[in-house]
Amino acid sequence: MHFFDFSEIKKNESSIKRTWGEYREALATKKISFNDVEAAKEELFLKTYNDLFHDHNGIKLQTKTLGSIVGIPLGRGARLKETEIPDYERFLPKKEFINEDNRFSPAGVEWLYLAVGDGNTRSECAKKECRMKAGERFGFCDFQLLDNVLGQKIVDLTIADALSYADINNELEKHGQKQYKRSLKIAKATGLNVPIDKSAFNEAMTKWGVFTYSKLLSQQIFIPLGDGVDKSIEYAPFQSLAQYFISLGYAGIMYGSTVYPQGKNLVLFDKNMATPVGGIDISVIV
Repeated sequence: MHFFDFSEIKKNESSIKRTWGEYREALATKKISFNDVEAAKEELFLKTYNDLFHDHNGIKLQTKTLGSIVGIPLGRGARLKETEIPDYERFLPKKEFINEDNRFSPAGVEWLYLAVGDGNTRSECAKKECRMKAGERFGFCDFQLLDNVLGQKIVDLTIADALSYADINNELEKHGQKQYKRSLKIAKATGLNVPIDKSAFNEAMTKWGVFTYSKLLSQQIFIPLGDGVDKSIEYAPFQSLAQYFISLGYAGIMYGSTVYPQGKNLVLFDKNMATPVGGIDISVIV
């Protein structure tokens, strides 16, 4: 006996791609601006997201403090000139050199984008994000979060990346089965019909919705851009989403790399929340 029908995933994939496209179009045609959060929340994509993640408190499942990731190595890479000897300043964002849109911020905005991961993961991710080519010089430097920002909140959009839809569905199904068996056991013992625990059920449904939506976002929205694509248009809804998170008091976003599947990135809305540390590694791409 199954309590839930999980057959609508393809329909949900189509829906999230469609509403994301409408969101992007509204920004491209200047119907709304990327920093007008209230207008953006009238678009179906963000309206749906806001309902699940804010109004139903699902965002708590995506919320972390910077202190909770303090043990995870962070770093930043840079393409170097042929004879350049970089110092720490070379790895800090400066608006005069930010000539293109980044995923969550327009050109000229000095947000700090960091690669996340142990071992070589973060440096390899940074190479891919910098679009390094054979023969080019690459510099990489680790970063450390400042002690006075560890209480700040970030949104983790990668919470479902390691799970399959089946994993997410099975957890909800197990909850339904547990509720049913509990009610059946009490009914047999007392002869009374016991209603389901609505609070626990709603919490389980919210968790399922958050993880499913996060998985859909990761697979359908966070995809690599093709050659010749206008970044200012394609990145606009991401930039609008960042403004939405800022309005809720968040200091950054953790998200999966679209060019290095094993990697994650962290964007901090204040570049002074982390500082370069340790040595600077210089290599030539082969």
